[in-house]
Amino acid sequence: MSRVFGSALGVAVLVLAGCHGSGYAVRPIPRIAADSVGKPVSRLREAFGQPRKIETTPTKEVYVWFLAQTPAGAPAGFHGCEMEVTVDARSEHVLGYSLSNIGWSKCREVERKIRVAER
Repeated sequence: MSRVFGSALGVAVLVLAGCHGSGYAVRPIPRIAADSVGKPVSRLREAFGQPRKIETTPTKEVYVWFLAQTPAGAPAGFHGCEMEVTVDARSEHVLGYSLSNIGWSKCREVERKIRVAER
């Protein structure tokens, strides 16, 4: 029995080590947005896909993502987190962001997988 336990423990350690080195982590939306300020917007595109809307001016762009969520106990309807990200038009770097709770959703509870290893 100790061999079986030792084998299972060894496999678990290898699996965890493999996940640790993958370069991805699950993070809450507010942390992802805050960590993206000053970095290329491509990082957010990779995490959230194409934005729902992009508004363009000569000096900046505003990217809008809607992140759907189904809160426990919420009535049927439209729930989620809307993230607006302001981006410098020339450098394509994030200048700032705002988060809006839609319906019964709370942005701080919405999580997504994002690349954490810098290239």
